[in-house]
Amino acid sequence: MKKTILILILFISILYSDISKLEIKQSIYIDKNNQTYENSIKKDFINLSEKHVNLGFAQKSIVWIKLDIRNNSNISIDKILEINNPLLEKIFLYSNNEIYKSGMLYIDDSRKFINPSFKISIDKRSNKTYYLKILNSTTALQFSINLLDKESEFKKDRQNQFLIILFAGAIIAFLIYAIALYFFTKDRSYFLYAFYILALLFQQLTYVGFLPLYMPREFTYIDNLIVVPKVGIIIISAIIFARSFLKTKFYPKIDKVYKILIFIVFLQILFLSTPYFYYPEITVLTGLFFIIFNFYAAIYVYKKGNKQARFFILGWGFVLFGFFLSIIDALGIYSIMYNMTSLVLLCTTFEAFFLLLAFVDKLSILQKEKNDTDKKLLDELQKRNIIVEQEVKSRTKMLNNLYRELHHRVKNNLQIMLSIIRLQGDKFNNNILKEQFQKLENRIKSIAKTHEILYLNDDIEKIDMYEYIYSLSEDVNISFDNNSINTTIRTEVKMPLREAVYIGIIINELLTNSIKYASSCDKITINLYKKEEYFYLDIIDNGSGYDKKNISKKSLGLLLVNNLVVDQLSGKIEENIINKCEYNIRFRI
Repeated sequence: MKKTILILILFISILYSDISKLEIKQSIYIDKNNQTYENSIKKDFINLSEKHVNLGFAQKSIVWIKLDIRNNSNISIDKILEINNPLLEKIFLYSNNEIYKSGMLYIDDSRKFINPSFKISIDKRSNKTYYLKILNSTTALQFSINLLDKESEFKKDRQNQFLIILFAGAIIAFLIYAIALYFFTKDRSYFLYAFYILALLFQQLTYVGFLPLYMPREFTYIDNLIVVPKVGIIIISAIIFARSFLKTKFYPKIDKVYKILIFIVFLQILFLSTPYFYYPEITVLTGLFFIIFNFYAAIYVYKKGNKQARFFILGWGFVLFGFFLSIIDALGIYSIMYNMTSLVLLCTTFEAFFLLLAFVDKLSILQKEKNDTDKKLLDELQKRNIIVEQEVKSRTKMLNNLYRELHHRVKNNLQIMLSIIRLQGDKFNNNILKEQFQKLENRIKSIAKTHEILYLNDDIEKIDMYEYIYSLSEDVNISFDNNSINTTIRTEVKMPLREAVYIGIIINELLTNSIKYASSCDKITINLYKKEEYFYLDIIDNGSGYDKKNISKKSLGLLLVNNLVVDQLSGKIEENIINKCEYNIRFRI
């Protein structure tokens, strides 16, 4: 039984030992005259010594590849014939008088992989010959040919697309963040960065074959025709962004080079992208010069003291590396796309990341500078406030002294007037005239008292009404040689000079009337208080009152009181003169 099993295993192993053994022979013929298939296959094909074909920019050349495949196994083998370059425009596979199309301009809904490919089948123990016709006019004509099984092709492509989506997603996140910062800070550098990264991402997604696979054929056709404008826009947007971020307006020579580059690239977009005059390699080389110069400019600006350029230098280092790889790939010097498919997009991701870090660093530096400036400004303001405060105190003290001096002089002048009035009054023997001079003297005294209080007290703006009324009542009592009337004063009010003078004259007149005419009066009460927005003045004596009919209409005292209350204080006065004299005055300041 064991021998039978061993023989069976040996038979199966012999049967399937060559299942994947395919002998492949590749040869190449370059057609520069656009010959037919029949004529081309008759040409002498040269064996390919290297797996990868790289002809650089060869827009007028057509590459024919002859594939001789022998199946040495005992079963029929199905394979995927993959051409490892998603940017090849047109690829034709000739097999047994049948033609199959693929390439960037022939992507249909059935294609699921980034790289163009064909399904082939080789019968057991047989030979089969395929011819590939490859045309490309806008990018470097380079490729390699792989035979893969379906599972390997699927796994390879999904891994490739996953990395593309991962890197593109990261770049888009950086882009959205930059736009948000632009609306937050209103710094146009963020907007220019976002525009540059968007243009670069668009180009890179085309470069790795992602956009041609998923976009409509019409879009891909137009996208393929605008290689020079796309590269030119990337260069121009990068220049504008660099000028804004590095503030090259402060470095005229560097800024002048940037402006010249913009002008040159603009001319290349106009004249190097036409079917009659198409030289994309010139624009690519211009881009190489730009990234080298931009790297130098960033270092130069950093050495001149612009610390914001440090992450810009690091980010642009990845640009330099990634763009350099793209250029040598586009020029056909070395195919980075064949060996490291996602490396260019990875460099672009790191570029976007570090350029965004440059913005964050810029915000940090600006915030630090702002804090330092605010601190210096605050210190300066504090110093100035101290100086101003000292100056205000000095000026206030000086003004207070001036106001005191002014009140003192007014009071002295009024005293001089009082002396003159006394001298004049003493000359008359007529008691009526002497009485009138006495009243005039008391009125002037009431005014003088206010100025005396102001220059003697610390508060030079408001008068303590208790002190004022008390002093005023004492003067009135002395002037009439009266010690029999008890005067009660209740007030805690302070008033401005103007209103205090009016109140003083009013009290002087009414107090004089009570002392002079109320024969039975032995008590006078004066209340001055404030309630809400009104002031109230109550003057009450316990005399016998009087009849208004007996009062002369020409009485100056009561007329003066009424005019002061109504006209000067805009107030109201109420009288109760039955068995007493009570005056209630209300006014508002």
